Amino acid sequence: MKTIRTLILSSFALMPLGLVAEQNASSSKLKVGDLAPALSTGEWLKGEPVKRFEKGTVYLVEFWATWCGPCVKSIPHLTELQKKYPKLVIIGQNCSERDQSIAKGFVDKQGASMDYRVALDDTSKEPGGAMYKEWMNASGARGIPHAFLVDQNKRIAWAGHPATLTPQIIEACLAGTLEPQKPVDEKIRIKDGQLVLPGQGVQ
Repeated sequence: MKTIRTLILSSFALMPLGLVAEQNASSSKLKVGDLAPALSTGEWLKGEPVKRFEKGTVYLVEFWATWCGPCVKSIPHLTELQKKYPKLVIIGQNCSERDQSIAKGFVDKQGASMDYRVALDDTSKEPGGAMYKEWMNASGARGIPHAFLVDQNKRIAWAGHPATLTPQIIEACLAGTLEPQKPVDEKIRIKDGQLVLPGQGVQ
């Protein structure tokens, strides 16, 4: 019995991390193709507030924090997307801040370089943030920045690092022809201050 137990434990120890992550994702409550959870944001720091998802409109909800280097690096990319696709409603959903007043000052300082809607999380009833709980925790997402593309039928059509969201996916979603995209195994890196996407050979 002891030998069998040792073999079983060893097999788990040797299990690839990607497989473990995939299993965790498969057991998550919120998946691509599901209806998006209701918006439960806190204070809006920038742009016109969005109270609810409207049928016929496409949204990109991106979770970020001021202390997250990759999140800050993604800001110009999101601003470019908002300018290129004015019908796409981008929401920068701040989360996991030790002090939410830091986010307010940060957003003010960004000015036009952060040119899309920004909201704080609602921590009044949920200490960790209502949006973080209902979106990030529910989906099994492990880190930020992490974005969710909500299609015209209020369903999550895509989820992942915002830098991997391609124009083809956005345009198909805006046209109403995008089939839900299965999340991919992303390995995003920062090299020399630049985002490096999968397949670009970072050492």
